[in-house]
Amino acid sequence: MRFFTLLSLLTFSLISQEINIEKMDKKMAIAQADENGIIWYDVKSPPFKLEGFAWFKDEQIFKRLAKFPSQPIRIHVENLAYHTAGGQAHFQTDSSKILIRAKLSNKSNMYHMPSTGQSGFDIYSGAPGHQLYLKTSRFKLNQTQVTSELFKGNPKLRNFVINFPLYNGVKSLEVGIKAGSQITAPLPRKNKGKILVYGTSITQGGCAARPGLAYTNILSRRLDYEFINLGFSGNGRGEPELAKLIQEVEDKTMIILDYEANANEGIKNTLENFIDIIREKHPTIPLLIISRILPADAIHNKVKYEKLQSLSDFQKSLVTQKKKFGDKNIYFLDGKSLLGEHAHEATVDGTHPNSYGFMIMAENIQPTIEKILNK
Repeated sequence: MRFFTLLSLLTFSLISQEINIEKMDKKMAIAQADENGIIWYDVKSPPFKLEGFAWFKDEQIFKRLAKFPSQPIRIHVENLAYHTAGGQAHFQTDSSKILIRAKLSNKSNMYHMPSTGQSGFDIYSGAPGHQLYLKTSRFKLNQTQVTSELFKGNPKLRNFVINFPLYNGVKSLEVGIKAGSQITAPLPRKNKGKILVYGTSITQGGCAARPGLAYTNILSRRLDYEFINLGFSGNGRGEPELAKLIQEVEDKTMIILDYEANANEGIKNTLENFIDIIREKHPTIPLLIISRILPADAIHNKVKYEKLQSLSDFQKSLVTQKKKFGDKNIYFLDGKSLLGEHAHEATVDGTHPNSYGFMIMAENIQPTIEKILNK
C-alpha cells in the first residue's frame, strides 16, 4: 500500500511539473539566430519597398493612419492604428540566410489568437502573384525584442515578402543577410494602385495563425495588388472621420467597406453617409460593400439569422438605390456566403475566422473583385 502511495505521489509530481515542449520536441525549440557574418538593413530605407502604410512617406513610422490625423479619431482607433496589420516589406536578395531583428510595442497576450499571428512576422518567396510561404518568426511570449531566422537555402536571387504582425505594433524592423550577398529592389507588381479595406477585427486579421493568412494579405498575393488594411478591432463603426481619412489615401484602385460586425444596427445610420463622403472626392472609384460573415450562433438560431439577414438586405437595398440614382461603380457582396458550407468550422470562437476561414473568405471574395476591376 505504501509503495502505491509513493508511486502515486511521484506520478502526481511529474504531471504537475510544467512541460517544456522545446526539450521534448527539438523541432519546437527556438533556435538562436546565427548573427556571425550578418549585415543588417533597416526596411525603412531602399532597396526595400514598404506596403500597407498609406502615410509612411510623410510619417516614417509603422502606423496605419497618419501620426497626427487630419480628423479627430477615438483613442481606441488611434491605438489600433499602431497595429501593423497588412504591412509588408518587399525585396530581393541572393543571400543563403535571412534573419529579422525587430522591436515590438507589446508582449503577446491574446487568449484566442496564436502569438505568431498577433506578434509574428512571416515570409513568402516568389514572383509577384506566385508567392509561397516559407517560415514564421519564433520568439518567447514575454519578448518585445526579437531576432529570428526566416530563411535558409541555396544562394540564389529570389523575391521575398515579409508580412508584419496583425495585433501588435512594430517600433523597428531590420533584415539581416549574409555579408557579400546582394540585396535589391523587389520585382514590380503586375497591378498598380491600392485596394483599401475598412472594417473590423476580422479585417484586421483576428484570429489568423500568422500574418500572411489574414484575408487582405491572401488577396494581396493572389490579385497582385497592394492592400491597405484599415480594420480596427471592435472599432469599425463607420464614423465620418474615417471616411474623410480614406479620401486622403493616394492611388486607390478600389475601396471595400466591411464593418457591419462592429456597427450592427448602427450601420443603418452610418453607411449611406460614409459612402457619400467617399463619393465627394472619388465619384467613380469601385466601391464594394460586404455584409457580415456568418457567425456560428446564427447558424443554429433563427432569430439571429433573420436579424443578420435584415442588415444584409439593408446594405444590398442601399447599393441598389445608389445604382438607380447614377452610381454605376458601387457593388454588394453577401458576407453570409463567404465561409462556405463548413462555416461552423471556420472560426476560433464563433465570430473570428481561423486560418481556414480566412482562406475560404479570400477565395470567395476574389472573383467579385476580379469581375469589378476587369470591367
